[in-house]
Amino acid sequence: MVRVQPLRSISFDTSFLASNDPLVDTVIRMIARDRLPCFITATVASELEQLKIWGRISEATYKKALQRWARTHATTIDFKNRLLSDTFGRACIFSMEKHHGVQAKDIVNDCSILITTLKHGVDVFLSEDFHFTSRITQDVIHEITSAVCAEYHQMCGAQLYSVTAKTFVDAYRQGSIDVDYIETHLLNIRKKGKVFKGNEE
Repeated sequence: MVRVQPLRSISFDTSFLASNDPLVDTVIRMIARDRLPCFITATVASELEQLKIWGRISEATYKKALQRWARTHATTIDFKNRLLSDTFGRACIFSMEKHHGVQAKDIVNDCSILITTLKHGVDVFLSEDFHFTSRITQDVIHEITSAVCAEYHQMCGAQLYSVTAKTFVDAYRQGSIDVDYIETHLLNIRKKGKVFKGNEE
């Protein structure tokens, strides 16, 4: 029996919004058409601006990312409680280091994005970065939610799927997602380094 889960909300990664893959625009059209609630973390918004300032993405790519964000009416979210945010962030960094073998300095932003997304109960996180879309990261998400559940009950049993645009297109079912499809198409990729690939026009 196919497991289909209604989509309550979606969040976007920097790599998704700045991608030059046409499938990203297909996803944006689907989300906008079906008026699905969308979020973008303050960290992703800041990353986009910094990448433009540092010249790692072009002005055109930056504007395209903002247009995608605006088209879905995505609301900016943050984790306001600094004490809990820091605590959960450390749990995330420890888990990412253990599972992916990356250094803490390379994943501080990743963990900020993950815990903010989890805290707001998002169902699907769209990314083109295997730091997020790997099956290994699902283990990280499980460890984070297990570690913080006692202190923050909203995260108990939270299920966040981090997927690429292609996986989303294939798994999407008119306001719902095929969970079985997603889980069988997650790849066991362990990424030792983190380098943002600027997608230029």
